[in-house]
Amino acid sequence: MKKIMNTPETFVYDMCHGLAKAHPELEFVEKFKIVKKKEINPDKVSLISGGGSGHEPAHAGFVGKGMLDCAVCGDVFASPSQIQVYNAIKECATDKGVLLIIKNYSGDCMNFNNAAELAKEEDGIKVDAVYVNDDIAVKDSLYTVGRRGVAGTVFVHKIAGAAAEQGKSLEEVKAVANRTIENVRSFGFALSSCTPPAKGTPIFEIGEDEIEFGVGIHGEPGRKTEKLQTADQLAKRIVKDLLDDLGAKKGDEVALLINGFGATPLMELYLFNNSVSNELEKAGISIHKTLVGNYMTSIDMAGASVTILKVDSELKSLIDYPVSAPALSWGGAMSEQAEAAVEAMKAIAKALGVTPAEHTDAKAADKAEKKAAKAAKKAAVYEVKGKPVVDETINTAAFVQIVEKMADVIIENEVPFCDADKMGDGDFGMSIAKGFKQLKKEWETRDKADIGAFLKSCSEIIMEYCGGASGPIWGSAFRYAGKAADGKEKINLAELAEIFQAANTGVYETGKKSFGKGAVVGDKTLVDALKPCADALEQAAKDGKSLRDGIALGAKAAVAGAESTKSVVAKLGRAGTVGEKSIGYPDAGAYGLGVIFTALSDYIAKM
Repeated sequence: MKKIMNTPETFVYDMCHGLAKAHPELEFVEKFKIVKKKEINPDKVSLISGGGSGHEPAHAGFVGKGMLDCAVCGDVFASPSQIQVYNAIKECATDKGVLLIIKNYSGDCMNFNNAAELAKEEDGIKVDAVYVNDDIAVKDSLYTVGRRGVAGTVFVHKIAGAAAEQGKSLEEVKAVANRTIENVRSFGFALSSCTPPAKGTPIFEIGEDEIEFGVGIHGEPGRKTEKLQTADQLAKRIVKDLLDDLGAKKGDEVALLINGFGATPLMELYLFNNSVSNELEKAGISIHKTLVGNYMTSIDMAGASVTILKVDSELKSLIDYPVSAPALSWGGAMSEQAEAAVEAMKAIAKALGVTPAEHTDAKAADKAEKKAAKAAKKAAVYEVKGKPVVDETINTAAFVQIVEKMADVIIENEVPFCDADKMGDGDFGMSIAKGFKQLKKEWETRDKADIGAFLKSCSEIIMEYCGGASGPIWGSAFRYAGKAADGKEKINLAELAEIFQAANTGVYETGKKSFGKGAVVGDKTLVDALKPCADALEQAAKDGKSLRDGIALGAKAAVAGAESTKSVVAKLGRAGTVGEKSIGYPDAGAYGLGVIFTALSDYIAKM
């Protein structure tokens, strides 16, 4: 692997710093990997998008006047965490609201949706979302249930951005964004794989005379491998499929995007545009506007995608509306930097007495006072009260030790948990271990005032640092469990059961918010272990079992639940796309919980 880089770990950070230095109107918030406008317009709807890095210039390159207000950058091909997105929402919130533009991938949907809920519940911010699903190549992919969001997202950014710039309401901006989504379709092909910096080798192998037909933007293989074809042959097939799926007919007008995947020369992209444009002409379709270049890439993949957006007068006017962003600019739009210069001149004029000055000192002081009061109110209590006690109750100090043991078990089993994820994408152990390693690093900063506060404080780290879908799932479990234990400095077996039932509810609600369906027993998810464990704890409390015996019964129920997943077809999660191939393998999350709860039961028995 040859790349211009320092280390894989700093790849995204270094890139974002470089972008901000090239475009001073932007700022990079390193802590949360957010690229945003320096000045957020309070009089318009804020637009936030993002996702895994490796698609540059998407998404940070589209932050600017007439497009996005903020882009949230995940690791290469990995969704940003809900904490990243949550902080982006807080940074960009206005009275008119925030619209999230989300590509239809499981991790993106879960993390962005959970962030939206946090912003609504904790901060009272008006947030809504749209979901881009323009890829016709697949019905289901390795990375999502349903069609993927790919290069058509660029048109959604542009059109929604123009509507927001015109001062339209959140409801109006969302409506026009959804209408764009309904009328846009994409299809991609690859001539080579890509090489993620952390992996160092290509994701898939392809022969010199072969083409991957129907690829996405994460380096995943296409729906089939075929022999290489001419540009005209590719254009004929792709244009026909796109127009058929779109329901376009002779006389319709479209916007066209010929998008490179990162390693395709512009010469070839323009050549391919010629072929595509000819096919559209043959079909009686007129082209309102054409974009050719790298807009939604897959690092260094060779290949291209075709995006067709069926337009009407409103959509055409919004496409043509002035825009000024690093990766897209036309119509003479004044950049944020230029606007800042104008505002500076106005301020100088005011200071010279040319115009009446607005006195904002009092407002600023009031704002600072409120901010300080809020910070003081939320100040964490880091010290654990008293010594650990485990008898028929577990006190806060003991509960803290138990969660620390849980973190140790997860970290120790990182590789085995990855090995268990045979029907997923093989990263389960790595995804959760990443979050719990960070939790250990920040252990001294967690709120330990009571069991509820501690669990909620832990959830913040888990949501931010656990990779992919694990962040929302495990983070929500901890958050809901924390709510159930709010204010409690000790819990008995019945209360422990309530905490576990609440954790299960958190997992269910996370799925429901993201996909319209929450996981239940039988779907082949971690719920198949979590729910039986919670039920066993509850029954043990009703039967008058001791705390330790009840916990042992809960662990056994979790293991049995995990074992039961071997015989069922996965209905949710990454394994849900492989259908009957998943039979014979346990769900990795359920298996992991069985291992964790067994280890914790043994640990508590000796406390």
